[in-house]
Amino acid sequence: MERITDEQISQLVKFVYARIPGADSLREDESRRTATALRLITDKQVAAIRYYRASPPESAAVSEVHATASWNLLVSVAKIWRDHSEFPIGAAIETFEFEAENPLMPAS
Repeated sequence: MERITDEQISQLVKFVYARIPGADSLREDESRRTATALRLITDKQVAAIRYYRASPPESAAVSEVHATASWNLLVSVAKIWRDHSEFPIGAAIETFEFEAENPLMPAS
């Protein structure tokens, strides 16, 4: 997480939030639930990242695991719109890569 800058976090968060429509603006119930779920997922990931950034050094090691996972999930959510002209490619950097054949194991 240390190699991810505050600017990258800001860019990615702004990009994702700008792509999620407000649930009130949607007519279909399923679309509203989808937008609400995306917003909830995004809010939780952003909160974990911000918590880590604000943590005192002695507790940062514990929260770093959560922040790293949250960042990677936030990048994955952003990749829904990877073909968008404003996609922040410089911000959407995963903190670790996964092996393609076994995605639950870190790449060696």
